[in-house]
Amino acid sequence: SAEGYDDVRDIVLGRCSMCHAREPFWEGMLWAPKHVYLETDADITAHARMIYVQAGISAAMPPANVSFITEEERDKIAAWFRSAREDGGIALALQ
Repeated sequence: SAEGYDDVRDIVLGRCSMCHAREPFWEGMLWAPKHVYLETDADITAHARMIYVQAGISAAMPPANVSFITEEERDKIAAWFRSAREDGGIALALQ
């Protein structure tokens, strides 16, 4: 429910879920990296901190930026996570 979640969900579904799916779309990929699934609201919320670190404040994901995530999208991910922490929505699960 944190501010910006709808945008972040669209970013994650569009830029991350092709690999981080229960049945990955990426050719030759048999399972999601580290078995991290990012297909549902529950998946995204459960991995909020990881998404923030790997795709929001660093360029670690996607590798070699294969899905062409933009700096604006990274900024939206970071702002959403910070907003959620400030609101207390996900902070308890992440400390």
